[in-house]
This record gives sequence, structure tokens and C-alpha cells, in this order.
Amino acid sequence: MLGQTFYNESLRKTVIAFGSLFNDIYISRKDSSGADVQTLKVPLAYGPKQKFIIRLEADPGLDRAIAITLPRLGFEISGLEYDPSRKLNRIIKRKKVSNTADKALKQMSTQYSPVPYNLTFELFVMTKNSDDGIQIVEQILP
Repeated sequence: MLGQTFYNESLRKTVIAFGSLFNDIYISRKDSSGADVQTLKVPLAYGPKQKFIIRLEADPGLDRAIAITLPRLGFEISGLEYDPSRKLNRIIKRKKVSNTADKALKQMSTQYSPVPYNLTFELFVMTKNSDDGIQIVEQILP
């Protein structure tokens, strides 16, 4: 055993923060006169794109009633690597005093410098119409 276990939820919080960037993406479909016919919120899912591609290959016409809807945004973690360029000195300690009212109970806790990592995400867009895909990409790129 490596000692006392802890779970700081750092990766989970990072995944949630990345996903929340793409929560409010909408597309609008227009008729031949240019009037809005339908406005859709694009669903967002975490998972590998291979899962969605296999589903499309199984039913290329998308005729069966299923749980996947298009257009769809998806994302996943594609890389996690140590970044030596942002590394700080290993022996630097961060100190924190516990926040209690009684001075006798105050304790100082220390922590060594954190280790820098680069977390890489992959975002993908799946649409049935090219116009839907263009609308989504134009909302993300700026």
C-alpha cells in the first residue's frame, strides 16, 4: 500500500469544465424562404467516437428508433503527459494554517509543489447534414 488514500477529483473537475464549454450550442434549420423551422440544442456526451461510429455503421440509414440522435457533440481524454517545462523545485513546500477559532488547536499543514501534467482532449462533431456541422463549428471556433 502507498499510505493514506485520497481522491481530490482533479481529473473529474477538469473533464466537467471542458464539457461545460460546449453545453449551450444550438442549431437552427430553415426552410427555402429563410424562416426558422426548427431550433435544436446539440446534445453533448463523454465517450470515444468509435462507439458512435460503430452505431452508424450498423444502421447507415438511421431508420431504426435508437438512443443516438444527430447532430451530436462528443469528447474524450486523448492524452495525459508530464510537462517538465513547468516543473518547480521539488523541495518547495506550500504551507497552510488550519482555520479554527481556538489558537491552541491551529495546526500548520504542508504540501510539496504539485507536479505539472498536460491533459489533452479530443472533441468531435457528428451530423447528418453538412449545414448542421458548419453551424456547430462556427459557434466553437470563435
